[in-house]
Amino acid sequence: MKYLDDVRITSDKYEKYDLKKEDIVTILDSEIREKAFYVVLTINGCDVAEGSVKIKDLELVKSSDIDDDVILRDLPGKNPEWWCKVVDGYIVNLKGDRLNKVAYDYDS
Repeated sequence: MKYLDDVRITSDKYEKYDLKKEDIVTILDSEIREKAFYVVLTINGCDVAEGSVKIKDLELVKSSDIDDDVILRDLPGKNPEWWCKVVDGYIVNLKGDRLNKVAYDYDS
């Protein structure tokens, strides 16, 4: 999962943002903060809800064709050490460093 991917919300705990379980949303920011992506729900071309959703509560639906250079340009300060994508269950930065120790256990 990364910037501009379409993902499905798998939990009902984001209703305070008007984001519901099974909603398909787009990752709106390139960086990962507090093990969460900031996402937006778009209906008929209009953004109707947005909020921060934990990675463990997201499932990839459609991968964008964005490459690491585009992600780097969008990161604050263009810092490759910022956590910015999920690869094979690991939260990684553009240097390849891993935040979590166990794949798919984002709190490890």
